[in-house]
Amino acid sequence: MKRKHDWSSLQNYLNVHERVLNHYSKFMDISRQYDQKRITTNYLLLECTGIIFNTYKGNKVRVDITKDVEIDDENPKRIRAQTVGYSYNANSPEVGNLLRYDSADHPSQLGPGSPPHHYFHHKHVWISGQEQVLKIEDDQWPHVDEFINEVLANY
Repeated sequence: MKRKHDWSSLQNYLNVHERVLNHYSKFMDISRQYDQKRITTNYLLLECTGIIFNTYKGNKVRVDITKDVEIDDENPKRIRAQTVGYSYNANSPEVGNLLRYDSADHPSQLGPGSPPHHYFHHKHVWISGQEQVLKIEDDQWPHVDEFINEVLANY
């Protein structure tokens, strides 16, 4: 059974991420794309920070997206990629932080047998004045497009 955040070909992985940002560019003050930094042979950092979105409610929200990507190049004809860590953050100058999803930072946040990017995720919603830290079930954390949709619809 294919998992929500399973391995994909590297080129498909990168293409999907670029398509998502292109799709939402009409809501951006200035259209943005990911910066790609190959840290090691098997580790890629994708970042797109400081995106200003104009939400459905007419507000301006800053979004920062960072993804740690593992590269599997055992088969040179089909190099694969998978997200192993991430941070999605939305904030507003008037309110401060609105919403954040991220992978666990410390092994103590992990449950038995859980990989670090699938167990303890944060959803901070300060607009209500309450901070919530929610555990999201394995492999159920949002894709970037789901996060952007949540920001556009709710803020």
